Amino acid sequence: MKSHLRHLLAAFSAAVFFVNAAEAAEYKVGLTATFSGDFAAFGQSLREGADLAVKQKGSGDVVIKFDTVDDHGSAQDGVLIAQRFCSDDDVKAVLGYTFSSVALAAVPIFDQCQLPVLASAVTGPDLSNSSSYFRRDVMTDAIQGAALGKYAATKLGLKNVYVIHSQDDYGIGVANAFSESVKSAGGAVVNSQAYNLGTTDFRTILAQVKAANPDAVFIGGFYSEASKITQQAKQMGLTTQFLGTDGSLNTQLLSLAKGSAEGMIVYGMFDASIVNDDSAAFIKGYREAYGKDPDVWAALGYDAVGVLVSQLQELQKHGEVTRAKVNEALTTVSGYPGVTGQVSFTPSGDRDGKLFFLQIKDNKFVLLPN
Repeated sequence: MKSHLRHLLAAFSAAVFFVNAAEAAEYKVGLTATFSGDFAAFGQSLREGADLAVKQKGSGDVVIKFDTVDDHGSAQDGVLIAQRFCSDDDVKAVLGYTFSSVALAAVPIFDQCQLPVLASAVTGPDLSNSSSYFRRDVMTDAIQGAALGKYAATKLGLKNVYVIHSQDDYGIGVANAFSESVKSAGGAVVNSQAYNLGTTDFRTILAQVKAANPDAVFIGGFYSEASKITQQAKQMGLTTQFLGTDGSLNTQLLSLAKGSAEGMIVYGMFDASIVNDDSAAFIKGYREAYGKDPDVWAALGYDAVGVLVSQLQELQKHGEVTRAKVNEALTTVSGYPGVTGQVSFTPSGDRDGKLFFLQIKDNKFVLLPN
């Protein structure tokens, strides 16, 4: 009897051990974006959202451990980082990315080592169908730029638009989509001019804008340059309506522009004023953790972790978790209840979703009716 009892206790202890082992399963995930320099705000927000999701979404059965690396906005660094992640067999997936050019350089490396990527802040159309191992939970520039173009021409009645954009994958892609949409909606693009990232003097371009007297100026670029454009426009007495992208949807624009961006309209996939059953815990937790409202990049980083955790939890029930299995699982994601809306991936690796328009009022982003 005692021997039988000892065997039962031993079996029970073993069962408890294996259950606890399963509960404590840890998965290494690469996290890379631009965390320093002029464009650090995007990567920092993304990382904050991802870290919060690990705490809120990770449960006893799935623990995420990040290997976090700054790509410095450099495509060359992106390749080296991709090689680092690929060579570490413990890395099951990669999250992050701020610049499409960096992701584009890294994708062939990930394709070779069959490491799945779920990006959150890269919108370049060239990433569509780039690899069966690449997906993103943010909509493309082709969709977002076109949506703003239609909104500007039809809802806002801005028929003649001057386009200024950064001379990179992001700026070119979004400017093209916006311009074609404005024309399709019956408007006209008065002129289109490009600038290099890091440009500080826009007075020559703005003098031409002022002479053209458009209904609006579209800035296809990031907050760092947009803030300088609006400041110099104000100094020159240019009072036209400014339009911007999700690259300007950042509180850094508000502080750098020093009031000159008042009235500017931008777009994005999330706003902290939209509280529902899916976003309430995220917004509350983010405010408690960081003392501020979450932005769209934090929300997208949060959703990327949530999607990954949900798939790891399912895979874990059926045996060993491999890169191939994680990638296969990501292809099945459909209707995941994210804070940026339901997350589903198309065969091209892109995401369908809903876009919001916001205007700067009293130095705050305020939601506009769609």
